[in-house]
Amino acid sequence: MKLIEIAKFLSGEIKGNGSTDITGIARIEDARRGDITYISYPKYEKWLAKTGASCIIVPQNTNISTTKTLLFVDEPTLAIVKLANLFCKKISPEAGISPLADVSKNAVMDETTSIGAFCVICSGCRLGKGTVLFPRVYLGEGSQVGDNCMIYPGVVIRENVRIKNRVVIHPGCVIGADGFGYIEKAGKRIKIPHLGGVVVEDDVEIGANTTIDRATLGDTIIGKGTKIDNLVHIAHNVVIGENSVIVAQVGIAGSTEIGSNVIIGGQAGISDHLIIGNNVKIGAQSGVTKSVKDGEEVSGYPAREHRRSKKAYALLTRLPEIYERLKKIEKKLFG
Repeated sequence: MKLIEIAKFLSGEIKGNGSTDITGIARIEDARRGDITYISYPKYEKWLAKTGASCIIVPQNTNISTTKTLLFVDEPTLAIVKLANLFCKKISPEAGISPLADVSKNAVMDETTSIGAFCVICSGCRLGKGTVLFPRVYLGEGSQVGDNCMIYPGVVIRENVRIKNRVVIHPGCVIGADGFGYIEKAGKRIKIPHLGGVVVEDDVEIGANTTIDRATLGDTIIGKGTKIDNLVHIAHNVVIGENSVIVAQVGIAGSTEIGSNVIIGGQAGISDHLIIGNNVKIGAQSGVTKSVKDGEEVSGYPAREHRRSKKAYALLTRLPEIYERLKKIEKKLFG
């Protein structure tokens, strides 16, 4: 593909040879002739003289001195995302049911659905147009998967789960397992039956080995456009709003409500029965024990307003110094 065509596609401006042939995308460190790469942070500028790339995408109004061909765009990272979708062919298995799959006669699916080897599709399941189930996916009784979904190998979707449209679920996820609920009676733990389900709305993406438990009654709900990283646990009856981002190793305890456009940093833990408002940001490794209002930024353990948390941490790092000073003062005062 000619660079001039790429520039038109990205609404960018070329400095250099617009007739250059571009055959691939690569990191600036690894790029070779024919590759296009990008710089999004100044630390990568050191690679300008070393890279073999045929073109480098850079931010508009950047003052870079190089003999390399440059492509100026508003947002280099977004430009690379667009190019990746243009260059990279998506895996799209042929429609149809593998002879090695176990599909109930009472399951309903569109003729454009693809069911891989060793999938198990139980009675009452429904699968929409263009949906792909890669090998070894389990779909429990009465569960539904909408249109144009990608369910990768080894995913377990238990009974009474509703997956809407354009959802991506990566390998090893378990959707709809029993919630962790017990009551104590006479010194014994009695399991609480979980009779509810899980609803995953449109355009959600769920990372590898994430688990989302079914509700006790009603549904655990993941809102439209929410993106969930690998190794996240979402407990029973949790409700998550639209377009939120949950980073790896987050744990959200039962019956907590998360608003829309929320960002939760890695390894954060959120207690049960809380309300986290819209547009909230929760720092990595935070321990959230109280509800958080709309628009707040919290961090630390226990989680508090981010500025307060930073001040507390700064004081904590000075404790040895403060302790030594205090000992000297005590010695002067009391001998």
